[in-house]
Amino acid sequence: MSDFLVEFVKAKNDSLTCKINNFFLHSSYNPQSESERFVQNIKQDFNFENIILIEPALAYCNEYLKKRFPNAKIFAIRFIKNIHEHKNNFDFEKEFFFTSESNLYNELFNFLGEEGILNSVFLSWPPSAKAFEKENFAVWEVIKKLVNTSTSVLATREYFAKRWIKNSFSFLKNVKQVTTIKKIDLPILICASGESLKSSIKKIKLYENNFFIISCSSSTNVLLKNKITPDLVISTDGGFWAKKHLNVLIKNKNIPVAASLESNIPKQVFQHNAIVPLCYDNFDLELFNNFKMPKMLAKRNGTVSGTALELAIFLTSNKIFFCGLDLEEGKNFSHTQPNVLEIENSLSDNKLSSQEKRIFIQNQKNESLAIYRQWFINNSARFENKVFRLSNNYEFKNNLSKIKDMNWESKILQNSLNFQKNDFDFFT
Repeated sequence: MSDFLVEFVKAKNDSLTCKINNFFLHSSYNPQSESERFVQNIKQDFNFENIILIEPALAYCNEYLKKRFPNAKIFAIRFIKNIHEHKNNFDFEKEFFFTSESNLYNELFNFLGEEGILNSVFLSWPPSAKAFEKENFAVWEVIKKLVNTSTSVLATREYFAKRWIKNSFSFLKNVKQVTTIKKIDLPILICASGESLKSSIKKIKLYENNFFIISCSSSTNVLLKNKITPDLVISTDGGFWAKKHLNVLIKNKNIPVAASLESNIPKQVFQHNAIVPLCYDNFDLELFNNFKMPKMLAKRNGTVSGTALELAIFLTSNKIFFCGLDLEEGKNFSHTQPNVLEIENSLSDNKLSSQEKRIFIQNQKNESLAIYRQWFINNSARFENKVFRLSNNYEFKNNLSKIKDMNWESKILQNSLNFQKNDFDFFT
């Protein structure tokens, strides 16, 4: 977004005011009285921790906000970058400059988190809302998405809280062998279980020794059935069904598993496979430290693919490639086969409740996939020229913004395949 030229003038009460394109962003008579009325008219429906002002211009209202809400932190979303050319007591905790919807979404969510978003009140400064009508509308669209995502995340946490606590006890009680991963120069291939993974199976087999392969739990059975051994399986889901994807590792004891405390892991896997503990927050850190257990810092994400990507970025200085990252409803099966849950679900198919009917229902619009896809899009600027979505000429329905799609003949990919993983020792 281009900078806006602000003109500073004196109001009738001799205070400073400003205007843009001859539109006053504060009263031309008494900016202080205008701001005080604005603050007094705020309805307090809950005890909010954060007040986020959308382009408050010279921020006269800050003084009155601090008096009325002394415990709240005050933030600003800015449309005007050059407003600070004039010295004034802005005194914000932080300012976010609106350049695009995706960047603002990412910055707010990363800084405040889901709890911070839901404990915030968002307020448009009325004159700015009129002067920057399109920008103001775009910001409110971002706020709506933030609130929806945050509500979904916290609802999931609340639903699974008891399960996650139980899983944490199981982790700490049953884990036998703990390891961590060294930083590497090898490119990393992350395999998710979307339908497009099938197109790349032969290529993955061909170049298996040129990648450090991370398998998201639901793709592990597919890789092993095709005689591809991942270097690491990652599982972060605390739900009952997630555990079933890992049963295949009971007979593959040499494959390490990266897991968080809340992950639902079969007891036999804890006992026989090396575990890479993933530490999300201070609570996890306290537990791991008390048990004197090595760990790797990780970022909680709604989808295991997101956590796998953040881990991969930490691990390698090379490129990162995704196979099976469709984040869309499938044309046939939602996942590349053989998928453990599909095998189990098929046992209940009959004439009255056929496989075709079940697959049709599964392939209806999935709001969770849309949320996961939006996370990759919103964060794609961070991943540009580092992370790529790879397939054998698969036609995706969507794009992931600056995460570019490529096929196996791409020069970027081929130029990355200069190493053999046999030359590396990955685990401590």
